[in-house]
Amino acid sequence: MAKEIEYLYGVAPVEAALRAKRRKLVRLWVKAGGKNPRYKEILHLARQVQLPVSEVEGNKLFDLTQNKFHQGLVLETGPLPVLDLEDLLGLTGPGVQLLVALDQIEDPQNLGAIARTAAFLGALGMIRPKTHGAALSPAASKASAGALEQFPLAEVSNLEQSLTRLKKEGYWILGAALDEQALPMNQSLQAERLVLVLGNEGEGIRNLTAKRCDQLLTIPGTGLVESLNVSASAAILIQHLLHP
Repeated sequence: MAKEIEYLYGVAPVEAALRAKRRKLVRLWVKAGGKNPRYKEILHLARQVQLPVSEVEGNKLFDLTQNKFHQGLVLETGPLPVLDLEDLLGLTGPGVQLLVALDQIEDPQNLGAIARTAAFLGALGMIRPKTHGAALSPAASKASAGALEQFPLAEVSNLEQSLTRLKKEGYWILGAALDEQALPMNQSLQAERLVLVLGNEGEGIRNLTAKRCDQLLTIPGTGLVESLNVSASAAILIQHLLHP
């Protein structure tokens, strides 16, 4: 269950949350004497939404976040609202319509990094299960450089059923895998609507999820190491699918 109050930290997540206005905003905590040149703009954004601002010593910010990488800024907020699948189905964009589905990604650093990459390269949004995955935590938002605060993200009760629904809406499902039957990514099918499924850091895509995929893809390598981190794989595959 999501916490009622969270403490976002770091310049990029705090600024993104203030701009997006998706969260309930409670208070901005700022380190006294902070010199970051972006503080001025962030304070301006806080004033625009009449957000209380407290100037405190750095140890108070550590107490709030239990993290020393707060960069002198902490935003006290409600949890991050998420979309449902129907909301994502209403999104459109230029070129290939790509959704990124996460199959039990557990590391908040990977969750954030994938969101950052997907947003930067032009994916429409992300889908993830409501359970069995990394929390939408301040750590994940920090790893995303604030992308999670603005990028469309839907949570679903059953990922396999959601993939089946997306197929009915004209999406082709591609899964990243090390399976022997997986094709090199340069042989990926071409379509206007695609879903890229990324699996768990240790186990990869679950069997039930793989059965919903129209094609399994792998990234050719030298063989010196077996595989890439899932966030690195995401960057390569998203770039390939959106900008072949």
